[in-house]
Amino acid sequence: MPTNNNQSEKRRLFSFFTAILTLTVSFIVASFAIPMMAIWTESHHLSSSNIANTVLSYFVGCMAALLLFSRLSNFLGRKPVVIISLLLSITASLIFAHSTSADELYVARFLQGLACGLASSAGMAWVVDNSPKNSSWLGTTLTAASPNIGLSIGCLLTGFIVAYRFLSPKLLFEFSIVLLFLCLILVFLSNETMRFNTEPLAKVLVPKFAVPKRLKRIFVLSAAGFVGSWGVGAILQGFSARYAFEIFGKSDALLTALIYLLFIMPNAAAGIIVGKFNPVRTTLFLISVFSVAALSLFLCIHFKTPLLFVLSVFFTGMAGGGVVTATLSLLLLDSTLKERAGIIAALYFCSYVGSGAPNFIIGRMSNITLDEIGIGFSVWVLFVWVVVVTSLLRMKKSPNEAERLRLAR
Repeated sequence: MPTNNNQSEKRRLFSFFTAILTLTVSFIVASFAIPMMAIWTESHHLSSSNIANTVLSYFVGCMAALLLFSRLSNFLGRKPVVIISLLLSITASLIFAHSTSADELYVARFLQGLACGLASSAGMAWVVDNSPKNSSWLGTTLTAASPNIGLSIGCLLTGFIVAYRFLSPKLLFEFSIVLLFLCLILVFLSNETMRFNTEPLAKVLVPKFAVPKRLKRIFVLSAAGFVGSWGVGAILQGFSARYAFEIFGKSDALLTALIYLLFIMPNAAAGIIVGKFNPVRTTLFLISVFSVAALSLFLCIHFKTPLLFVLSVFFTGMAGGGVVTATLSLLLLDSTLKERAGIIAALYFCSYVGSGAPNFIIGRMSNITLDEIGIGFSVWVLFVWVVVVTSLLRMKKSPNEAERLRLAR
Protein backbone atom coordinates (compact mmCIF):
# COMPACT_ATOMS: atom_id res chain seq x y z
CA MET A 1 0.00 0.00 0.00
CA PRO A 2 2.77 2.56 0.81
CA THR A 3 4.28 1.75 -2.60
CA ASN A 4 1.02 2.65 -4.36
CA ASN A 5 0.82 5.85 -2.35
CA ASN A 6 4.39 6.75 -3.31
CA GLN A 7 3.68 6.09 -6.98
CA SER A 8 0.52 8.16 -6.78
CA GLU A 9 2.40 11.05 -5.17
CA LYS A 10 5.14 10.85 -7.80
CA ARG A 11 2.51 10.97 -10.55
CA ARG A 12 0.91 13.96 -8.85
CA LEU A 13 4.26 15.79 -8.63
CA PHE A 14 5.02 14.97 -12.28
CA SER A 15 1.63 16.35 -13.29
CA PHE A 16 2.21 19.42 -11.11
CA PHE A 17 5.54 20.01 -12.84
CA THR A 18 3.97 19.52 -16.27
CA ALA A 19 1.10 21.91 -15.50
CA ILE A 20 3.52 24.63 -14.32
CA LEU A 21 5.87 24.07 -17.27
CA THR A 22 3.05 24.16 -19.81
CA LEU A 23 1.57 27.31 -18.27
CA THR A 24 4.99 28.99 -18.18
CA VAL A 25 5.92 27.98 -21.74
CA SER A 26 2.57 29.29 -23.04
CA PHE A 27 3.50 32.73 -21.75
CA ILE A 28 7.16 32.42 -22.81
CA VAL A 29 5.99 31.96 -26.39
CA ALA A 30 3.39 34.73 -26.04
CA SER A 31 6.14 37.12 -24.91
CA PHE A 32 8.29 36.57 -28.02
CA ALA A 33 6.19 39.20 -29.77
CA ILE A 34 7.07 41.95 -27.24
CA PRO A 35 10.76 42.54 -28.15
CA MET A 36 9.91 41.77 -31.78
CA MET A 37 7.78 44.95 -31.86
CA ALA A 38 11.03 46.93 -32.21
CA ILE A 39 11.70 45.06 -35.46
CA TRP A 40 8.12 44.83 -36.73
CA THR A 41 7.56 48.55 -36.15
CA GLU A 42 10.13 49.20 -38.85
CA SER A 43 9.69 46.18 -41.14
CA HIS A 44 5.86 46.23 -41.05
CA HIS A 45 5.61 50.05 -40.89
CA LEU A 46 3.52 50.05 -37.69
CA SER A 47 1.93 53.22 -36.30
CA SER A 48 1.06 53.83 -32.63
CA SER A 49 -2.46 52.71 -33.48
CA ASN A 50 -1.16 49.47 -35.06
CA ILE A 51 0.98 48.76 -31.99
CA ALA A 52 -1.95 49.29 -29.62
CA ASN A 53 -4.12 47.06 -31.82
CA THR A 54 -1.64 44.16 -31.63
CA VAL A 55 -1.93 44.30 -27.82
CA LEU A 56 -5.71 44.67 -28.11
CA SER A 57 -5.92 41.62 -30.43
CA TYR A 58 -4.15 39.54 -27.77
CA PHE A 59 -6.52 40.73 -25.04
CA VAL A 60 -9.61 40.16 -27.20
CA GLY A 61 -8.47 36.56 -27.75
CA CYS A 62 -7.97 36.10 -24.02
CA MET A 63 -11.38 37.58 -23.23
CA ALA A 64 -13.14 35.44 -25.86
CA ALA A 65 -11.59 32.27 -24.42
CA LEU A 66 -12.44 33.20 -20.83
CA LEU A 67 -15.99 34.31 -21.61
CA LEU A 68 -16.97 31.41 -23.87
CA PHE A 69 -14.74 28.50 -22.80
CA SER A 70 -13.65 29.25 -19.23
CA ARG A 71 -15.41 26.16 -17.81
CA LEU A 72 -14.86 23.88 -20.80
CA SER A 73 -12.39 21.87 -18.70
CA ASN A 74 -15.27 20.98 -16.36
CA PHE A 75 -16.75 19.04 -19.31
CA LEU A 76 -13.73 17.82 -21.32
CA GLY A 77 -11.25 17.62 -18.45
CA ARG A 78 -8.18 19.79 -17.81
CA LYS A 79 -5.81 17.99 -20.19
CA PRO A 80 -7.83 18.26 -23.45
CA VAL A 81 -8.31 22.00 -22.97
CA VAL A 82 -4.60 22.49 -22.23
CA ILE A 83 -3.83 20.55 -25.43
CA ILE A 84 -6.15 22.83 -27.43
CA SER A 85 -4.35 25.83 -25.91
CA LEU A 86 -0.96 24.48 -27.04
CA LEU A 87 -2.23 23.80 -30.57
CA LEU A 88 -3.54 27.38 -30.87
CA SER A 89 -0.17 28.69 -29.74
CA ILE A 90 1.60 26.55 -32.33
CA THR A 91 -0.65 27.99 -35.07
CA ALA A 92 0.12 31.55 -33.91
CA SER A 93 3.86 30.86 -34.05
CA LEU A 94 3.53 29.61 -37.63
CA ILE A 95 1.82 32.86 -38.64
CA PHE A 96 4.43 34.99 -36.84
CA ALA A 97 7.24 33.12 -38.60
CA HIS A 98 5.91 34.20 -42.02
CA SER A 99 4.18 37.52 -41.25
CA THR A 100 4.65 40.55 -43.50
CA SER A 101 1.80 42.88 -42.43
CA ALA A 102 0.03 44.31 -39.39
CA ASP A 103 -3.11 42.28 -40.17
CA GLU A 104 -1.17 39.01 -39.84
CA LEU A 105 0.21 40.19 -36.49
CA TYR A 106 -3.36 40.87 -35.33
CA VAL A 107 -4.45 37.33 -36.25
CA ALA A 108 -1.44 35.69 -34.59
CA ARG A 109 -1.79 37.75 -31.42
CA PHE A 110 -5.51 36.94 -31.30
CA LEU A 111 -4.72 33.21 -31.47
CA GLN A 112 -2.09 33.63 -28.75
CA GLY A 113 -4.74 35.39 -26.70
CA LEU A 114 -7.11 32.44 -27.13
CA ALA A 115 -4.31 30.08 -26.10
CA CYS A 116 -3.36 32.09 -23.00
CA GLY A 117 -7.03 32.55 -22.09
CA LEU A 118 -7.51 28.78 -22.02
CA ALA A 119 -4.24 28.42 -20.10
CA SER A 120 -5.51 31.01 -17.60
CA SER A 121 -8.55 28.87 -16.80
CA ALA A 122 -7.90 25.17 -17.42
CA GLY A 123 -4.10 25.34 -17.08
CA MET A 124 -4.12 27.32 -13.84
CA ALA A 125 -6.86 25.18 -12.36
CA TRP A 126 -4.77 22.10 -13.30
CA VAL A 127 -1.78 23.55 -11.41
CA VAL A 128 -3.86 24.10 -8.26
CA ASP A 129 -5.51 20.65 -8.60
CA ASN A 130 -2.07 18.97 -8.58
CA SER A 131 -0.54 21.08 -5.78
CA PRO A 132 1.52 19.10 -3.24
CA LYS A 133 -0.81 18.11 -0.40
CA ASN A 134 1.49 19.49 2.30
CA SER A 135 2.22 22.75 0.44
CA SER A 136 -1.08 23.81 -1.09
CA TRP A 137 0.03 27.47 -1.03
CA LEU A 138 2.65 26.59 -3.65
CA GLY A 139 -0.02 25.92 -6.29
CA THR A 140 -1.72 29.28 -5.79
CA THR A 141 1.60 31.14 -5.70
CA LEU A 142 2.92 29.52 -8.88
CA THR A 143 -0.45 30.01 -10.57
CA ALA A 144 -0.06 33.76 -10.07
CA ALA A 145 3.68 33.84 -10.81
CA SER A 146 4.03 31.44 -13.77
CA PRO A 147 2.72 33.83 -16.46
CA ASN A 148 5.16 36.52 -15.34
CA ILE A 149 8.03 34.04 -15.08
CA GLY A 150 7.22 32.96 -18.63
CA LEU A 151 7.04 36.55 -19.87
CA SER A 152 10.40 37.31 -18.21
CA ILE A 153 12.18 34.32 -19.72
CA GLY A 154 10.63 34.87 -23.15
CA CYS A 155 11.50 38.58 -23.31
CA LEU A 156 15.09 38.05 -22.19
CA LEU A 157 15.56 35.11 -24.55
CA THR A 158 14.11 36.97 -27.52
CA GLY A 159 16.04 40.16 -26.83
CA PHE A 160 19.41 38.37 -26.80
CA ILE A 161 18.59 36.06 -29.72
CA VAL A 162 17.53 38.93 -31.97
CA ALA A 163 20.19 41.41 -30.82
CA TYR A 164 23.07 38.97 -31.29
CA ARG A 165 21.48 37.18 -34.28
CA PHE A 166 21.63 33.69 -32.80
CA LEU A 167 18.44 32.94 -34.71
CA SER A 168 16.45 34.79 -37.32
CA PRO A 169 12.90 35.87 -36.33
CA LYS A 170 11.55 33.00 -38.47
CA LEU A 171 13.74 30.41 -36.70
CA LEU A 172 12.84 31.88 -33.31
CA PHE A 173 9.16 31.11 -33.84
CA GLU A 174 9.99 27.70 -35.30
CA PHE A 175 11.96 27.01 -32.10
CA SER A 176 8.85 27.94 -30.11
CA ILE A 177 6.87 25.32 -32.03
CA VAL A 178 9.35 22.62 -30.96
CA LEU A 179 9.06 23.78 -27.35
CA LEU A 180 5.26 23.63 -27.47
CA PHE A 181 5.32 20.11 -28.97
CA LEU A 182 7.52 18.93 -26.08
CA CYS A 183 4.89 20.29 -23.67
CA LEU A 184 2.20 18.39 -25.58
CA ILE A 185 4.05 15.11 -24.98
CA LEU A 186 4.33 15.79 -21.24
CA VAL A 187 0.63 16.68 -21.01
CA PHE A 188 -0.33 13.36 -22.61
CA LEU A 189 1.75 11.54 -19.95
CA SER A 190 0.28 13.43 -16.98
CA ASN A 191 -2.71 12.84 -14.69
CA GLU A 192 -6.19 14.16 -15.39
CA THR A 193 -7.82 15.78 -12.36
CA MET A 194 -11.30 16.54 -13.70
CA ARG A 195 -13.67 13.70 -14.63
CA PHE A 196 -15.22 13.92 -18.12
CA ASN A 197 -18.70 15.48 -18.14
CA THR A 198 -18.51 16.72 -14.54
CA GLU A 199 -20.67 19.53 -15.90
CA PRO A 200 -22.76 19.04 -19.09
CA LEU A 201 -21.49 20.75 -22.26
CA ALA A 202 -24.64 22.84 -22.70
CA LYS A 203 -24.10 24.29 -19.23
CA VAL A 204 -20.39 25.05 -19.45
CA LEU A 205 -20.75 26.86 -22.80
CA VAL A 206 -23.27 29.34 -21.41
CA PRO A 207 -21.27 32.52 -20.71
CA LYS A 208 -21.47 33.47 -17.06
CA PHE A 209 -19.25 34.65 -14.24
CA ALA A 210 -18.91 31.68 -11.93
CA VAL A 211 -18.13 33.55 -8.70
CA PRO A 212 -19.81 32.21 -5.54
CA LYS A 213 -21.90 34.80 -3.71
CA ARG A 214 -19.75 34.53 -0.56
CA LEU A 215 -16.71 35.73 -2.58
CA LYS A 216 -18.25 38.70 -4.43
CA ARG A 217 -16.50 41.47 -2.48
CA ILE A 218 -13.20 39.59 -2.39
CA PHE A 219 -13.53 39.11 -6.15
CA VAL A 220 -13.93 42.87 -6.72
CA LEU A 221 -10.81 43.52 -4.64
CA SER A 222 -8.79 40.86 -6.47
CA ALA A 223 -9.97 41.95 -9.93
CA ALA A 224 -8.99 45.56 -9.20
CA GLY A 225 -5.53 44.43 -8.07
CA PHE A 226 -5.05 42.39 -11.23
CA VAL A 227 -6.31 45.19 -13.48
CA GLY A 228 -3.85 47.63 -11.91
CA SER A 229 -0.77 45.44 -12.37
CA TRP A 230 -1.76 44.03 -15.74
CA GLY A 231 -2.69 47.41 -17.16
CA VAL A 232 0.81 48.83 -16.68
CA GLY A 233 2.21 45.56 -18.03
CA ALA A 234 -0.04 45.89 -21.08
CA ILE A 235 1.16 49.39 -21.92
CA LEU A 236 4.78 48.27 -21.52
CA GLN A 237 4.12 45.28 -23.82
CA GLY A 238 3.23 47.55 -26.68
CA PHE A 239 5.21 50.70 -26.00
CA SER A 240 8.54 49.60 -24.49
CA ALA A 241 10.20 50.24 -27.87
CA ARG A 242 8.76 53.78 -27.98
CA TYR A 243 9.75 54.43 -24.36
CA ALA A 244 13.28 53.19 -25.07
CA PHE A 245 13.66 55.72 -27.88
CA GLU A 246 12.09 58.50 -25.80
CA ILE A 247 14.23 57.91 -22.68
CA PHE A 248 17.50 56.54 -24.10
CA GLY A 249 17.46 57.92 -27.65
CA LYS A 250 17.53 54.52 -29.34
CA SER A 251 15.33 51.47 -29.76
CA ASP A 252 16.23 47.84 -30.50
CA ALA A 253 14.92 44.40 -29.55
CA LEU A 254 17.33 43.94 -26.62
CA LEU A 255 16.67 47.34 -25.04
CA THR A 256 12.92 46.87 -25.53
CA ALA A 257 13.14 43.47 -23.82
CA LEU A 258 15.21 44.85 -20.92
CA ILE A 259 12.69 47.61 -20.20
CA TYR A 260 9.86 45.10 -20.08
CA LEU A 261 12.01 42.77 -17.97
CA LEU A 262 12.52 45.59 -15.45
CA PHE A 263 8.79 45.33 -14.85
CA ILE A 264 8.05 41.64 -15.25
CA MET A 265 11.01 40.02 -13.42
CA PRO A 266 10.42 41.75 -10.05
CA ASN A 267 6.71 41.19 -10.70
CA ALA A 268 7.30 37.43 -10.86
CA ALA A 269 9.80 37.37 -7.95
CA ALA A 270 7.55 39.36 -5.63
CA GLY A 271 4.65 37.11 -6.57
CA ILE A 272 6.52 34.08 -5.24
CA ILE A 273 7.84 35.80 -2.09
CA VAL A 274 4.51 37.35 -1.10
CA GLY A 275 2.77 33.95 -1.32
CA LYS A 276 4.13 33.07 2.14
CA PHE A 277 2.78 36.18 3.87
CA ASN A 278 -0.69 37.08 5.18
CA PRO A 279 -2.50 38.47 2.11
CA VAL A 280 -4.84 40.78 4.05
CA ARG A 281 -1.95 42.55 5.77
CA THR A 282 0.20 42.92 2.64
CA THR A 283 -2.42 44.03 0.10
CA LEU A 284 -2.93 47.60 1.41
CA PHE A 285 0.82 48.27 1.61
CA LEU A 286 1.56 46.80 -1.81
CA ILE A 287 -1.24 48.55 -3.71
CA SER A 288 -0.05 51.87 -2.25
CA VAL A 289 3.57 51.25 -3.31
CA PHE A 290 2.34 50.19 -6.76
CA SER A 291 0.27 53.35 -7.21
CA VAL A 292 3.10 55.72 -6.20
CA ALA A 293 5.62 53.90 -8.40
CA ALA A 294 3.28 53.81 -11.43
CA LEU A 295 2.53 57.53 -11.15
CA SER A 296 6.29 58.19 -10.94
CA LEU A 297 6.83 56.05 -14.03
CA PHE A 298 4.65 58.22 -16.24
CA LEU A 299 6.24 61.40 -14.84
CA CYS A 300 9.70 60.03 -15.67
CA ILE A 301 8.64 59.41 -19.27
CA HIS A 302 7.54 63.05 -19.54
CA PHE A 303 10.72 64.46 -17.99
CA LYS A 304 13.02 61.88 -19.67
CA THR A 305 14.91 60.86 -16.52
CA PRO A 306 16.58 57.47 -17.21
CA LEU A 307 17.59 56.46 -13.64
CA LEU A 308 14.25 57.35 -12.07
CA PHE A 309 12.49 55.65 -14.98
CA VAL A 310 14.38 52.42 -14.30
CA LEU A 311 13.59 52.56 -10.57
CA SER A 312 9.92 53.37 -11.19
CA VAL A 313 9.48 50.46 -13.60
CA PHE A 314 11.19 48.10 -11.13
CA PHE A 315 9.07 49.08 -8.11
CA THR A 316 5.86 49.16 -10.16
CA GLY A 317 6.54 45.59 -11.27
CA MET A 318 7.54 44.38 -7.80
CA ALA A 319 4.53 45.83 -6.01
CA GLY A 320 2.15 44.81 -8.81
CA GLY A 321 3.30 41.19 -8.63
CA GLY A 322 2.78 41.17 -4.87
CA VAL A 323 -0.73 42.58 -5.24
CA VAL A 324 -1.68 39.90 -7.78
CA THR A 325 -0.47 37.03 -5.58
CA ALA A 326 -1.95 38.42 -2.36
CA THR A 327 -5.39 39.06 -3.84
CA LEU A 328 -5.45 35.70 -5.67
CA SER A 329 -4.60 33.93 -2.40
CA LEU A 330 -7.51 35.71 -0.72
CA LEU A 331 -9.88 34.68 -3.48
CA LEU A 332 -8.94 30.98 -3.77
CA LEU A 333 -8.50 30.20 -0.06
CA ASP A 334 -11.64 28.06 0.34
CA SER A 335 -12.55 27.41 -3.31
CA THR A 336 -13.67 23.89 -4.29
CA LEU A 337 -12.42 21.83 -7.24
CA LYS A 338 -15.60 22.54 -9.22
CA GLU A 339 -15.56 26.30 -8.46
CA ARG A 340 -11.90 26.87 -9.23
CA ALA A 341 -11.86 27.10 -13.06
CA GLY A 342 -14.86 29.41 -13.11
CA ILE A 343 -13.46 31.75 -10.44
CA ILE A 344 -10.05 31.99 -12.11
CA ALA A 345 -11.64 32.53 -15.53
CA ALA A 346 -13.95 35.28 -14.24
CA LEU A 347 -11.01 36.99 -12.55
CA TYR A 348 -8.80 36.84 -15.62
CA PHE A 349 -11.65 37.95 -17.91
CA CYS A 350 -12.15 41.09 -15.83
CA SER A 351 -8.39 41.62 -15.76
CA TYR A 352 -8.06 41.39 -19.53
CA VAL A 353 -11.04 43.70 -20.06
CA GLY A 354 -9.67 46.25 -17.61
CA SER A 355 -6.13 46.22 -18.95
CA GLY A 356 -7.20 45.91 -22.60
CA ALA A 357 -9.59 48.87 -22.50
CA PRO A 358 -6.80 51.52 -22.48
CA ASN A 359 -5.20 49.92 -25.55
CA PHE A 360 -8.60 49.93 -27.27
CA ILE A 361 -8.87 53.68 -26.64
CA ILE A 362 -5.28 54.30 -27.79
CA GLY A 363 -5.92 52.22 -30.93
CA ARG A 364 -8.83 54.49 -31.88
CA MET A 365 -6.76 57.69 -31.45
CA SER A 366 -4.16 57.85 -34.21
CA ASN A 367 -2.49 61.09 -33.04
CA ILE A 368 -2.32 60.41 -29.28
CA THR A 369 0.97 61.38 -27.60
CA LEU A 370 2.94 59.55 -24.91
CA ASP A 371 2.12 62.34 -22.44
CA GLU A 372 -1.62 61.92 -23.07
CA ILE A 373 -1.26 58.17 -22.56
CA GLY A 374 0.55 58.86 -19.27
CA ILE A 375 -2.17 61.21 -17.99
CA GLY A 376 -4.91 58.69 -18.79
CA PHE A 377 -3.06 55.85 -17.07
CA SER A 378 -2.33 57.99 -14.00
CA VAL A 379 -6.05 58.61 -13.47
CA TRP A 380 -6.72 54.91 -14.00
CA VAL A 381 -4.04 53.86 -11.43
CA LEU A 382 -5.57 56.16 -8.81
CA PHE A 383 -9.01 54.68 -9.49
CA VAL A 384 -7.63 51.14 -8.94
CA TRP A 385 -6.10 52.22 -5.60
CA VAL A 386 -9.44 53.64 -4.43
CA VAL A 387 -11.31 50.41 -5.35
CA VAL A 388 -8.84 48.13 -3.55
CA VAL A 389 -8.62 50.25 -0.39
CA THR A 390 -12.40 50.73 -0.22
CA SER A 391 -13.00 46.99 -0.67
CA LEU A 392 -10.57 46.13 2.13
CA LEU A 393 -12.17 48.63 4.51
CA ARG A 394 -15.68 47.32 3.77
CA MET A 395 -14.53 43.74 4.39
CA LYS A 396 -13.06 44.65 7.76
CA LYS A 397 -16.08 46.69 8.82
CA SER A 398 -18.78 44.09 8.08
CA PRO A 399 -17.26 40.72 7.09
CA ASN A 400 -19.33 37.75 5.94
CA GLU A 401 -18.32 34.20 6.90
CA ALA A 402 -15.83 33.78 4.02
CA GLU A 403 -14.25 37.17 4.70
CA ARG A 404 -14.07 36.47 8.44
CA LEU A 405 -12.13 33.28 7.65
CA ARG A 406 -9.54 35.33 5.75
CA LEU A 407 -9.31 38.13 8.30
CA ALA A 408 -8.73 35.60 11.10
CA ARG A 409 -5.63 34.08 9.47
